Amino acid sequence: MLKVYAVESLRSGLIVGRDIMDEQGKALISAGTALTKEMIYGLLDRPIFSVYIEETEPVEELPGQEHLLDDEYISCYNDAYAKLEKIFNTLVEQGQFDAADLQALMDERTFTMLSDGAKAVSQIHNMEYKEPYLIHHCLHVGIFAGLMAKWLGLSILDQYNLVIAGLFLDIGKLRIPSEVLDKKGKLTDEEFELVKKHAQFGHDMISMTTLNANQDIMNGVLQHHERCDGSGYPRQLTAENISSFGKILAILDIYDAMASDRVFAKRRSPFDVFATLYDDILDGKLDTEYGVQFIKHLCHSLNGNWVGLSNGEKARIVYLDESRIRSLPVVQTLGGEFIDLGKNRDIKVTCILTANEVRDNNS
Repeated sequence: MLKVYAVESLRSGLIVGRDIMDEQGKALISAGTALTKEMIYGLLDRPIFSVYIEETEPVEELPGQEHLLDDEYISCYNDAYAKLEKIFNTLVEQGQFDAADLQALMDERTFTMLSDGAKAVSQIHNMEYKEPYLIHHCLHVGIFAGLMAKWLGLSILDQYNLVIAGLFLDIGKLRIPSEVLDKKGKLTDEEFELVKKHAQFGHDMISMTTLNANQDIMNGVLQHHERCDGSGYPRQLTAENISSFGKILAILDIYDAMASDRVFAKRRSPFDVFATLYDDILDGKLDTEYGVQFIKHLCHSLNGNWVGLSNGEKARIVYLDESRIRSLPVVQTLGGEFIDLGKNRDIKVTCILTANEVRDNNS
């Protein structure tokens, strides 16, 4: 329910109910934002006398799975997974795949739904995965590629091609023995060198298919582990020789790998991953424009997700400052307390919770 508050009566943690506009009609603070002291001080310095506040009850119970998982999205995702798995298996067994299978996977309705902005980000984080990581990772990167293509304003054709490159990103790993790929301990030097060949293996595999005519897709698969400073593989290319698809997919690959549970590593908080990406941008490893755009837009898409905190509590993200590249969220705990994690550095987000973990009292 919306209620009008005098600016002098505002306090930290209140949720803005309608956009707060400046004298020129430009939005100063968006609806849905949890107010901070700094925001309130800023309002007091302007000729703004009242604002609409969304009066919310404290979050006293956790949402059920039905409120976190979208049945239609999950069904669409599972269907896409099965289609991608079929394509991969056929390619490994026959060295080719049926173009009709790829067309079915790339059906407009399917990827319109799978790449549906904040819903896509939430669903990917809220789902749990029992099948092997590899195909889920490729599907995730394909979905993130669809999002990124929209955020960058790419043409429809480039959107389509970037998604395909993302879907086939790690197919070369199917040529690597599972005992190496799924090893829980540290890889030997020889094993690591073998794993590093997967980008070339993937490029070689799709070069035998109808995709070989599309240089953007071929480059994306081959170059997703290249780094702008020449420290990547397989060819140690520098920025001027890495395609835009290679630069974009490098970022998406890192994000999903670090934010996902793998055999040898537990998933990390998106905010930890953002910090890693930003450090790599500053070190000249990742493309600045693509990296900043990805972090900015994905940050916005995390609003409303449930997270685990380092103090053992569960909380919901209610605000993120998209203008700051290293922004940390304001969260609301079950008791209704608002915590600004940018100021309270003793508490950290450990991970985005899956739907089961939100309901599990032991997680």
